[in-house]
Amino acid sequence: MKVPVPFWPAGIRNVIRMLTILGIGVAIGMLTLGTVVLLDARADAWQQAKQASANLALVLERDIARNVALYDLSLQGVVKALQEPDINQISPVIRHSALFDSSASGEDLGSILVLNASGNVVEDSTSVVPHALNLADRDYFRIQQERSDVGLYISRPFLSRLRGGDASIAISRRIPTPDGRFEGVVMGALRLAYFQKLFEKLNLGPGGSVTLIGQDGRLVARYPYLKSDFDRDMSNSATFRRFAAAAQGSFEGTSSYGINRLYTYRHVGGLPLILSIALSVDEIYSAWWRKALIVATILVALCGATVALCLLFRREMLRRLAAESALLEAANKLSVIAATDGLTGLANRRTFDAGLRVEWKRAIRAETPIALLMLDVDHFKLYNDGYGHQEGDHALQTIATCILQNIRRPGDLGARYGGEEFVALLLNTDWAGAITVAEGIRRAVEDLGIQHVDSPMGQLTVSIGLTVVHPLLGDTEDLLVREADEALYDAKRTGRNRLCTAGRTFQSH
Repeated sequence: MKVPVPFWPAGIRNVIRMLTILGIGVAIGMLTLGTVVLLDARADAWQQAKQASANLALVLERDIARNVALYDLSLQGVVKALQEPDINQISPVIRHSALFDSSASGEDLGSILVLNASGNVVEDSTSVVPHALNLADRDYFRIQQERSDVGLYISRPFLSRLRGGDASIAISRRIPTPDGRFEGVVMGALRLAYFQKLFEKLNLGPGGSVTLIGQDGRLVARYPYLKSDFDRDMSNSATFRRFAAAAQGSFEGTSSYGINRLYTYRHVGGLPLILSIALSVDEIYSAWWRKALIVATILVALCGATVALCLLFRREMLRRLAAESALLEAANKLSVIAATDGLTGLANRRTFDAGLRVEWKRAIRAETPIALLMLDVDHFKLYNDGYGHQEGDHALQTIATCILQNIRRPGDLGARYGGEEFVALLLNTDWAGAITVAEGIRRAVEDLGIQHVDSPMGQLTVSIGLTVVHPLLGDTEDLLVREADEALYDAKRTGRNRLCTAGRTFQSH
């Protein structure tokens, strides 16, 4: 119970509190809303960058895969034509036309060459009379010679001997004899300028790049291009390991040049190539940062002014009420102490008795039922003796918490009745509702699993006596207490850790 407070000071104090809370709430609301909007815009910027990168990577991947597939068809056509039995019987000019189609003369395509088993050039798409050249040292020749299961092989970048050092890669296929032995290689050169022209059309912003890497970690092409990038080994880099781990994806990482980037990558069709598009994280968020700085500055200024005005108002008003508030606070503290059990925080015995008298009369007038639960901690003296009074006090506090968690209606009352006994007064509650609450408390204590070696149950439990009464005019509240106490006695006598009810056969355990 609180000491009565004069109307006007209390009203003013509430107004001050409400206005202060409202002002700070408005400031917090503005900051929260602004933060949510800015974070949402930031997430949108990131998502849009990821989506744009994924779309670009898909378009580039399809373009590269399509052109390599078309070029590979030309190589397969050469292999098939060479396996014709009469191919060597026709004239060189006709044989040249039969071997090489028009796709071999594309702008960024180099020569299609046929190498014999020794690596010598025996057919050349650019000339009826082939160049006198041996390419047995090239990786594509060695790989096709050593392995019969390679199929289409894409080489490391090299400087072409036929085109004055033009940077290229080779697409090659093995030429087998009818019995499967190695007879040579057909290869087609693809100029790296093709990739540079394709990549430089993209506007990736400062710090952005697009990279094509072989699955062995060798860099094939990159934009922007550096001389040091030619045939660069990236197999030990952290980014390449991420590329190799999945067919496609995106992640944030730091490049070898120290730039924080969003990487989006795809494996190029069924080819041993990986395409990566990298955008600078700073560039992705550059527009967002400019907007965020403006919005944040305005929000902080408005919120700061709002909070400052609220605090100034509050301080001035509270200064006038300081003396009275101090007296009222002291009085209220004394009132709470007088009504509350100091250990458990529940109502004390005096508060319970007063509340029971009031609610008993109200139940008579309203003709409504009233329920009382009386709880006793089983073998609590043994627990106190075995574990000490400090642990005993802690156990009582924990049980009080279980009671409060199960009597949730504002009018219901939980109290410490004395020692290890507790009571719970439930207003306008029938048997079903009272049993539900009582069982909830008993199970909650049991579920705590507090060890009690001296108890037959091996843990701390409670016994509960319950009664529900429809009081009539002339009845006293002692009837309610007496019936609940008798039910509690039955619960303890029949084995404890159970609920017994007055005048009913219900038993919970």
